[in-house]
Amino acid sequence: MQMGKMGLAGAGVLMAAATLLSGCGSEEQQERPLSVENGKIVDYRGEEVILRGVNLGGWLIQESWMCPVNGADREWANLDTLELLESRFSEEQVQTLLDTYQDNWITEEDIRGIAGLGCNVIRVPFWYRNFMKDEQGTWINDNMDENPGFKRLDWVIEQAEKNGMYVILDMHGCPGGQSMDHCCGTLCQNRLYTDEQCQETMEKLWITIAERYKDCVTVAAYDIMNEPQNNGGYEGENSYDPWQKESWEMSNQIYDRMIKAIRQVDEDHIITVEGIWRITNLPDPEKMGWTNMMYQLHLYDGDETFRELAADLAKRSERYNVAAYVGEFQNMHGLKICNEYGISWTTWTYKGTNEDVANFFWYFGKPERADCANDSYEEILQKWGDPIRTEHFAQKLAVVRQIREQAGQ
Repeated sequence: MQMGKMGLAGAGVLMAAATLLSGCGSEEQQERPLSVENGKIVDYRGEEVILRGVNLGGWLIQESWMCPVNGADREWANLDTLELLESRFSEEQVQTLLDTYQDNWITEEDIRGIAGLGCNVIRVPFWYRNFMKDEQGTWINDNMDENPGFKRLDWVIEQAEKNGMYVILDMHGCPGGQSMDHCCGTLCQNRLYTDEQCQETMEKLWITIAERYKDCVTVAAYDIMNEPQNNGGYEGENSYDPWQKESWEMSNQIYDRMIKAIRQVDEDHIITVEGIWRITNLPDPEKMGWTNMMYQLHLYDGDETFRELAADLAKRSERYNVAAYVGEFQNMHGLKICNEYGISWTTWTYKGTNEDVANFFWYFGKPERADCANDSYEEILQKWGDPIRTEHFAQKLAVVRQIREQAGQ
C-alpha cells in the first residue's frame, strides 16, 4: 500500500447545499430519472445503464468496527455514541461534533476520486437520526433546507452530479431497528416490525425524501431498508432468523408499505429492495403491484457461492422484469462476475479504520479513536477533524486497480 495524497480540501460541507440542487431536473442532464424496462436500467433515451461504484459507509451512520470511535464491534452502535454525546454536551455542541466528523470523512475530493476511477454511482447509507431527534419523528429542524440530514443528502447529490455520477439513497438505519445488528444504528433491536409508531416515522421520512428528490435525475434509486433481520441469532423475544419465512414476510410487509407511500408522491424513481440473504426472499413484484423495481443482494461470499447467487439474481430478475443489483460485497472477483451477468454493483466500502479486514476498504487508516465517554469536547473535535481525511489514509492498490479495471467495462 502507499499513501494516497489526494489533496483533500474544503471543509464546511453544510454550507455547500442549503437548498435543492441545481442538478436535479436540469435540462443539461436527463429529462427524467433512470427507470427499469424489460429488466434493465435505462436512461431517458432508452439506453441501458449499469451502475458501478461504491458505498460511502461510515459517513452518515457510524459502525464501530470501521470508524474512529471507541466502541467494541457488535457491542456498540451509533445510537450509543449519540446518546453518550447528548448526555455530556449541549445540542449545539453535539451537532458541531457530528458536522465536523461528516465534513472530514467524505469531501469533494473523495467524490472526484471515485468518479476518476470510472465509477458512475455512489450508495449513501444514512439513518433516521440524521434527520430526526427520536423515533416519534421529531425533525431536528422543521425547515428541510436547514435540516442537517437533508443538507448532507443535497450536498452529496450535488457533488455526484458535478462528477457525472448517480446516487442511491440507502436507509441503513430505521426507527426501532430493522435487525439485531449494530449496522442499523441500534444494537439488538428490531422493533420496527411490530411498532406502529416506528413504521409511521419511517414512512414520514421516506415520503419527505421522495417529495424532495422526485424531480432529481441524479438520484438513481431509493433503497428502502438495509439488511432486514440481519444477524437475527441474537437472544431476545423479537429476534428473527433471516432464513425463516416469517422473517422475510415481515420485511416484505415493510417494503410494501414504504413503496406504496413513496409512490403517492414519486411515480418515477426506481425503488430497490433487498433479499437478505437470497433473492427468493423477495416476492413477485407484479403480484404486489410494485413497479420500476431493482432487486438487490449483498454477497459476502467466496467465488463459487458468489457466482451461483449472482446467476440466480440475474435469472430471477429477468423473470420478474426487475433490474439486478449487488449492493454490498468485498470479494473483488465479484466485480467481474457482476459484469458478466450485467448486474449493477457497489462495493463495501470506500474507507475504514481500526482493522484492515480483507478487501472491505479502498482506503485504510488508523487515526486515533474518539473516546466519547472520557475525551473532552475539544479532543473529540480534533480527532474527528483533519486526521480522518482520506489524504491521511493508505490506498489499497490492489483493490483500487481492480475497481478501475472493472468500473469501465
